Amino acid sequence: MTFRIVARPRPTTLPLMDRVRRHRWHAAVDDLLTRPLLERAVLVMVLFTIGHVLTAPLSLWTVHRSGQVLMVPFASVVVAGILVVGTSAFALAVVAKDDPHGSSRAARGVLATTAAAYPLFGIAVAQELGFWASPFALFPAVTVLIFGVVFGRAYGWFALGTSISAAAVLEGLRLAGVVDYAPALVERSVDGSGELWRVAGTSIPLVVFTTAAVGLCYGVLATVDRQRDALATTHEVLTRYVPAQVADAVLVGGEEVTRLERRKLTVFFSDVVGFTETTDRMEPEELAVVLDDYFSEMTRIAARYDGTVDELIGDAVLIFFGAPTATDDRDHAVRAVRMAVEMQRAVADLNERWASLGIDAEFRIRMGINTGVVAVGNVGSGSRRKYAALGRGVNLASRVQTYCPPGEVLLSHATWLLVRDVVPCEPRGEVELKGVGRPVRLYAVDGDATALDG
Repeated sequence: MTFRIVARPRPTTLPLMDRVRRHRWHAAVDDLLTRPLLERAVLVMVLFTIGHVLTAPLSLWTVHRSGQVLMVPFASVVVAGILVVGTSAFALAVVAKDDPHGSSRAARGVLATTAAAYPLFGIAVAQELGFWASPFALFPAVTVLIFGVVFGRAYGWFALGTSISAAAVLEGLRLAGVVDYAPALVERSVDGSGELWRVAGTSIPLVVFTTAAVGLCYGVLATVDRQRDALATTHEVLTRYVPAQVADAVLVGGEEVTRLERRKLTVFFSDVVGFTETTDRMEPEELAVVLDDYFSEMTRIAARYDGTVDELIGDAVLIFFGAPTATDDRDHAVRAVRMAVEMQRAVADLNERWASLGIDAEFRIRMGINTGVVAVGNVGSGSRRKYAALGRGVNLASRVQTYCPPGEVLLSHATWLLVRDVVPCEPRGEVELKGVGRPVRLYAVDGDATALDG
């Protein structure tokens, strides 16, 4: 039987780090920091550009009202700041189209230029208003911290070095009489703040404090990055041994999330026909390749449809939908059927691959699906537990599978009721199944269907 159903799976569950979010602000920051480097750089510089454009008129108006600042030099610096952030945002956006991760030399050059140019805007304002009397002297330090978080710590250090170097050069030129101190100020009572010994007494602690603060913040960021990497590695390894949904639930909410409870699940069970006979004629190395290919493909497809893989025993696969995360009964059933259809198609492709490798293995799979109330959650002793589904609903899925012809997908009546409006099926009548006290109506997914709506 050839399955030609077009599967349209729902999106898989969010990654673990997305689930940790508890607040919209945390979600926004996490979304920003998980974007590719150039994308988040563009976003930040666009926001800076908008901020400059919106605040510049108010800043110019209030400074003009004060009567203490010469407007031509001050306005020139403000306009220059808008041009710097706007040009940086545009240049980053152009480079980001082809290199969103910022790995090319051109991307690194634009990032470095931006990291240097924007703090220099703060240096320019501070110089116009008097380095040691203007709060803008702290602007580069704040910018360095932001760039270190968003662009990367290397660019943050580069911005800090550029800022300190520019300030030192300007102060050297001032002391040499080449430039004036606070040239934009009308009121000259601030001139005393630029006296050499006062500058030495205030600038040295400021530079040392800023460098130490930046170093401490970057050290914390490095520690956080290592912890995130370790958590991601732990999660990746853990999901090789337990279902990814269970690993996420336990890491986020603890074992309480996976306690044993009654739930209505859709259970999928599959088995390889004649597995023992097939493996008897294979070499151990060939068997290892076949089983690895088969289970890898089955679990990949299960993850695509957000199914919880309960068991991989011998040649059998047990997967359920509806725990530990759930949507609704119909969605669980439809995803289970779509998954089964894709698995049958994948097995045909695997058979062709093995034949091309000269491996005498042709798998024919029976698949049964049932929907019913089961007990699902942690099962086992205090020292060793397993997340599993137990009960008649699981057993019935297994029995439906044993009755299924090879290469088909067989549904119980309960599952058929949930998917009948989107899955064309052929009634197979009532059958007596071993261990089931009443006749069970079965339905086979129609292999001639060309589409699956919904």
